[in-house]
Amino acid sequence: MEIRTRVVKEIPALYKPNMQEISDKENVTYYARVSTDMDEQEESYERQRDYFETYIKAKPNWNYVEGYADQGISGTKAEHRPEFMRMIEDCRLGKIDRILVKSISRFARNTVDTLAYIRELKELGVSVYFETQGIDTMTPNGEVLITILAALAEQESRTISTNIKWSYQKRFKEGKVLINYKNVLGYDKVDNEYVIVEDEAKIVREIFLDYLSGKTIRQIVDGLNERGISTKRGCKWSPSVIQGMLANEKYTGNAYLGKTFKPDVLSKKRLKNEGQETMYYVENSHPAIISKEIFDMVQKERERRNDLRGSSKTGQGKYSSKYPMSGLLVCSECGSKFRRYSRTLKDGELVNTWICIQHQKDKTKCHMKPLKEDDLIEAYKRVVVKFQKEFEEVIEITKESITEIFADDGYKDIEPVQEELAKIRKEIMELFRNKKAGAISQEEYNEEFKRLSDRAKKLEKQEETLNNENIEIQIHKHKLKNLIEFVENKSVDILEPDEMKNLLDGIKVIDKHHVEFQFKCDIKITEEL
Repeated sequence: MEIRTRVVKEIPALYKPNMQEISDKENVTYYARVSTDMDEQEESYERQRDYFETYIKAKPNWNYVEGYADQGISGTKAEHRPEFMRMIEDCRLGKIDRILVKSISRFARNTVDTLAYIRELKELGVSVYFETQGIDTMTPNGEVLITILAALAEQESRTISTNIKWSYQKRFKEGKVLINYKNVLGYDKVDNEYVIVEDEAKIVREIFLDYLSGKTIRQIVDGLNERGISTKRGCKWSPSVIQGMLANEKYTGNAYLGKTFKPDVLSKKRLKNEGQETMYYVENSHPAIISKEIFDMVQKERERRNDLRGSSKTGQGKYSSKYPMSGLLVCSECGSKFRRYSRTLKDGELVNTWICIQHQKDKTKCHMKPLKEDDLIEAYKRVVVKFQKEFEEVIEITKESITEIFADDGYKDIEPVQEELAKIRKEIMELFRNKKAGAISQEEYNEEFKRLSDRAKKLEKQEETLNNENIEIQIHKHKLKNLIEFVENKSVDILEPDEMKNLLDGIKVIDKHHVEFQFKCDIKITEEL
């Protein structure tokens, strides 16, 4: 048997001089961060900078590297701090040997970020020294202490977030409304009170009324931009800005508080509050620019237009005011809207035509034939001419109708329902307390809770129905008033197709040869094509 002698040879590591050995000095810098732009925090940053700069330059074996500082930025996510990330990149390039930081909470408040970057810096040969804690990450026990302190720093961030959330909830309960008046058109703040800026408020009212009159968001945007009117921030208008304004209940002098919430302290993303957190509704918290009735009508109109949105696959199409009859024509057979398209006849003539969307999609499901646009316009003109002399009489009747409506507003009394609903909700809360106190059994609780909750659901449905009916009454009033103003405006030619939407609520297509013009004063006239 052959005897082998094991031989082990040591291969020494290649010598690689680092920057410190080449320059005989350590390249030392500092990192500072303040989480707000407030004056006192800015002074804190200045103090940190002056202190570290003086401290580093006083060390003969240290070479000062210009410091890094993030101002007005939270420490919960490292990637959101540009100066911090620039410093890390310079470390990767070998420009830095040591980093001085006031405390671990200034470096990061996220345990994962803290440990990940400290470990990377250790591998790069870069030490981090936290002055307040007296910890150098290059010492043997440094990482153990870092882990503990990083967890504490993250907990501190959670505590701060909780305190902020509590302060907001307290303010919400007290009904203290915040309006971003520097960005919200129509408001300013004087002596700690919100006031209306009338020149801006006129534009706000105009936007709401234009939308109710049938204009699209794009038409409103283009109109404002063409007139050289700017947003509050001095920018051009965009559809998203108008959409935001139309949905902003603060213009009514009332406000919802807590509409969004932050699901996690380490996330900056805010989510829409759909019952996950408590919300508050504050009435008469500040001056109103538009009435609650106008705002409710606009929300109803937004819902109506959203119902029209979609593709031909839905049989609806999207809301548009591009053409005079856009959104007006409705098929009596299937209830779908009509869309405009151009078709070529046998003789090569190009004809603008309106076709039922359902018929265009599947002729077996709707048999309504396409209609020529010129035929529809001529029929509209004939109806207007035929009854133009009678319009004065119609308007007088309409005026009398409006007078009666305003004398007896016709609103459904919703208060008794709301009062009973509030009473039921109090009973449910009392029932819950009795169950918690052991005053009633689980079986008694379940039976009574079902009875009360069923009643509450019925009342909520009734409240919603009455509220919608009241909005419809208000919309009807608005239409009648606008109709009178429009017809009495002698400078307007009501025969022009572009004025159709000022006169009509809709045009029902009965068949290929007959359409029904539905006027806003509740008059319906059938005309032959």
